[in-house]
Amino acid sequence: MKSYLLISREIDELTKDVLSRSEFREAEEIARSLGMGNKSMRREARYSLIEIVKPPPKRPLYYAQDEIAGLPQSTRNSVRYLGDYVDLLVKAMVFELTKDPRCKKSSLGSNVRRLNPEKHAVSPELVNNLRRYDFLYYNPGKHDLSTPPPDREHHFTSIETVFDVFVTFKLADEIKTVSHLAELVSLEKETIEDMS
Repeated sequence: MKSYLLISREIDELTKDVLSRSEFREAEEIARSLGMGNKSMRREARYSLIEIVKPPPKRPLYYAQDEIAGLPQSTRNSVRYLGDYVDLLVKAMVFELTKDPRCKKSSLGSNVRRLNPEKHAVSPELVNNLRRYDFLYYNPGKHDLSTPPPDREHHFTSIETVFDVFVTFKLADEIKTVSHLAELVSLEKETIEDMS
């Protein structure tokens, strides 16, 4: 199997837990086109992903779009900027639910730990999936500067990056249904600094 189609078991499980079957098949098809398709198929696959990653908010989604245009090579920064988007929405959601001002400066993992499904209007599944997302995508995408494992050219393969696009926007939709403030932040009608 070509390295661009390698996928870690944990990322595969997260993707299957978050996406519907049809979404999973669509992501898989785009990943296959990106990894094994001809030049025109790869261009079409990148275009499909760029359409999904449409701003607002301008930052970090413009950055993510720019990196996605460089796939299948620029996987790490694509993952990082997608994670920045989830982090931004989680900050807004946690602030709205907890009123804790520390969340504005806290990491994604710290903010997810502040969520308590028994006290806050958030499902245990969303909290669990956000924990997994942070562990599998965002934290390594932002902080792991080590050399990739020997069987990989990059820390994230192109299929893992495509799955990240789909998982990111599915989680973002769930966050926005829980939090009006996250919805406003996603539309650039509110910023983290404005939250009081």
